[in-house]
Amino acid sequence: MKIPVIMGSPRKGNTYRAAQRVEDVMRSLGDVEFEYLMLSDIGLEPCRGCFACFEWGEERCPVRDDAPAVGEKMHDADGVIFASPVYGLAATALMKNFIDRFSYTFHRPRFFDKKALLLATAGAVGEKDVLDYLEDVAGI
Repeated sequence: MKIPVIMGSPRKGNTYRAAQRVEDVMRSLGDVEFEYLMLSDIGLEPCRGCFACFEWGEERCPVRDDAPAVGEKMHDADGVIFASPVYGLAATALMKNFIDRFSYTFHRPRFFDKKALLLATAGAVGEKDVLDYLEDVAGI
């Protein structure tokens, strides 16, 4: 089973460690291949809001960055983990940029059968807001 972890944290802190705990539990249940995609290390440009992806397909997006490679990893996966710490009572800017950049992906039938696990970490408050937002995006 292939599971990419879309990591919205800019560092390998609490959210990363929480994802590793999920990985440990899943590995104890069977053969699982995890890949951590640190959004801080991936070149994702902001969405331009031109709607070319919706009108003509994602291959017509004028933005040239690492999005196609990330999309392929999600397409080839059995499930995806979306992980973000709470920053300012919301998902991180890295995660928000990812979601904006992949808005077309979340509306495509080829991803409707994908399973998603949502993970949020917080020092005090805000995790419910982040999880609600990620749930809206992932369509769970």
